[in-house]
Amino acid sequence: MDEARLDQCVTRINTAIASIFRQIDTIHQAVTHLLQPLSHQGIQPKSSDLSTLKSLVSSQLTQGQACIQGNGVVFAPNVFADREMCCEWWHKSTGDRLAPLPLNFNQNSENYYNYLKMQWFSKPRETAESAVVGPYVDLYGQDMYILTFSRPIHIDGEFVGIAGADIALHKLENILIAGLMQMTGEALIITREGRVVAANTANWCAGDMAKPLLARDNPRHQIIELKETLSHWSLITAHNHSRTAAAVHA
Repeated sequence: MDEARLDQCVTRINTAIASIFRQIDTIHQAVTHLLQPLSHQGIQPKSSDLSTLKSLVSSQLTQGQACIQGNGVVFAPNVFADREMCCEWWHKSTGDRLAPLPLNFNQNSENYYNYLKMQWFSKPRETAESAVVGPYVDLYGQDMYILTFSRPIHIDGEFVGIAGADIALHKLENILIAGLMQMTGEALIITREGRVVAANTANWCAGDMAKPLLARDNPRHQIIELKETLSHWSLITAHNHSRTAAAVHA
């Protein structure tokens, strides 16, 4: 295997992941800047204290990574004095218009959206670490796969919510494939759960399950854990399996 090609591929993938988390960090820092002083004064914040957040979230959707489909902040219950559940999340709707994500927090409704049980919220809350969840079908009614990147927010050591971004998989896939296509052999990126994020052959589609490839005793594949470990993704390369051969057998 050409080690130079492999290094270039891994670097490109790590850069794409890191870029998304950097944008999330900007939102994270903004929320901390808004809530930290109130906490020090012993004041419970109101949802109106987030009024300046909309412009930041909107600018990231219009000027940031093109693969970001939605982003914002989702808070733990009762963080705010005037709202039990609070979600400040904006997304690209039809024609790339920006709109707040309408969610139903009425617990008596059959459409109640209980984000407390969603992995992109529960994982950061329970582990105090960032998470990447998906791919799964989106909430926006646009029939696309998305990945949710999230980072926990703590104020004075207490978990108050997450800053995050929903990534359109087909757009991120285009970025990742550019790196994978540098490989002469078949290569794919899969999540810790074994779901395919991107591949450089027609053998695999985004969203496919490929968990057997994570087996460490498989002599036909090499597993490379990506430097950006927050994603918990791996690069899988096939030994002696060219992309041309893969296309013939697909």
